[in-house]
Amino acid sequence: MARETLSTALELMFGHEGGYVNSKTDRGGPTKYGVTHKTLAAHLGVASVTADRVKAMTLAEATAIYQRSYWTQSGGDVLPVGLDYAAFDFGVNSGPTRAVKSLQAVLAAKGGYTGKVDGHIGEQTLAAVNAYPGGVRMFIIDYCDERMRFLRSLGGKTGFSANGRGWTIRVTGKDPKGQYKDQPGVVGNALRLAAAKKPVASQTTAGSAKADGRDTGIGEVLKKSEAWGPLGGLLSAIGAIAAGSGPVQWALAAAVVAGVAYGIYRLVERERADA
Repeated sequence: MARETLSTALELMFGHEGGYVNSKTDRGGPTKYGVTHKTLAAHLGVASVTADRVKAMTLAEATAIYQRSYWTQSGGDVLPVGLDYAAFDFGVNSGPTRAVKSLQAVLAAKGGYTGKVDGHIGEQTLAAVNAYPGGVRMFIIDYCDERMRFLRSLGGKTGFSANGRGWTIRVTGKDPKGQYKDQPGVVGNALRLAAAKKPVASQTTAGSAKADGRDTGIGEVLKKSEAWGPLGGLLSAIGAIAAGSGPVQWALAAAVVAGVAYGIYRLVERERADA
């Protein structure tokens, strides 16, 4: 589902992951756009990178890293719209494996999931997601609650005591101290994406199973003026076949007929595409 959500997910995520930072309360060390120096080094295939190299990282590089190393591993290509973004943002913040393990933990607690909590999304995990009581909307809410539970469990100088306020605003959109205006947060944006999702299997209006009634068959195409150019060529070819008496004439006529047939085929296909 990357084509549906990835660009939006990146835009929202970059709103949380700003420019260059190197905070003592962040275990990641030198970081830009949320990409740590270790992640950048791994992406470049080198043992390590300097802080200056992290500062020089472009937005295009960060986008490529997120798509390659976070979006897919967090389930972005297979999870329902909205949930894919929530899992991706969790993966960026805490690692894709943790994001998926927490997803599976919610399923095991409330969704009847009996598989392994192993951080890998397979058919059994997806089946449990699709069968979750209350649907995707309820799962997003429960999943973000589980994310907050996990974040609150983190101790030490780089844990919740140091970063909890920012993490809470990021996930829930609410400032624990009440100094900032409420925002959608990850949970709100995920719910918005899920609600805006259009049906994949059908583009008809709700309650309608009718197919498009516009006729794009050969009969309708032949009513178009542009169809008569190829037909004129076809009539000429037929005339050549009738008048010619040698193999060269027959070969030329056959080639013209084949070309005209392809031209009519292309007209039919174009009409169908425009319908």
